[in-house]
Amino acid sequence: MNERDFTLLNDYFNGLLAPDDAQAVEARAVTDAEFGEEFALRQQMEAYPRRAAQRKSFTDTLNVVETDFFQEKAGKKPENQPPMTAKVNRMRWLAAAAALVLLAVAVWFISSPEPAEYNQYAQHVPLSLTLRGAADQAASEAEDAFNEKNYPAAFAALDRLLAEQPDNLTAQLYKGICLIELDRTADARAVLEPIANDTSALRIEATWYVALSYLKEKNTAACQNELSKIPPGDVRYEQAQALLKKLGE
Repeated sequence: MNERDFTLLNDYFNGLLAPDDAQAVEARAVTDAEFGEEFALRQQMEAYPRRAAQRKSFTDTLNVVETDFFQEKAGKKPENQPPMTAKVNRMRWLAAAAALVLLAVAVWFISSPEPAEYNQYAQHVPLSLTLRGAADQAASEAEDAFNEKNYPAAFAALDRLLAEQPDNLTAQLYKGICLIELDRTADARAVLEPIANDTSALRIEATWYVALSYLKEKNTAACQNELSKIPPGDVRYEQAQALLKKLGE
């Protein structure tokens, strides 16, 4: 990382980059381990104010309930209090106590370290089919839609392309990615696992996305199993190890 890289990240997170330049940053975060770590750190830093505001809101509410609760508990019971009034006060006391416990749990949950989330790791390399010789309308539409994060349109265009070119592994891979983004994770694995189990140059990339499909489902064990298949030296290895460490925390 150099000063130019830090400036680039500042511009990215401040929304100062053109769409193509922003996509290039996201692509580099996937292939450059050091740059990707700094990118992920900046993502967490950008999200922190929102989480801090949530924690403050819960804490403020907890303080109010706690004050009312202990005032109610410390207050003296009025003499000759009607039975019904005493019952209502007791119900209020129990409700306040229950609210206090629930809010304490909520504050603990909000304040605890964030779990590994799919969106943190789903930084997709821009789709480029026309450079691989598939320069027809479906390929062009798929590229445009995917790189604009319009996954339903990209999926439809990739399906049309694969009807003509069923052996296009790049199109198959990105169809699987679209399915993950559309929350059809089981369907995505049906597309991605044959590529992952093959010997093509895309097998590790497919394995990475199979792992991410399980991450999106919060199936930690299956995700870890897929990540462990990514070998040292591969461009996804550092990311896989970082995610394995996160999942093990």
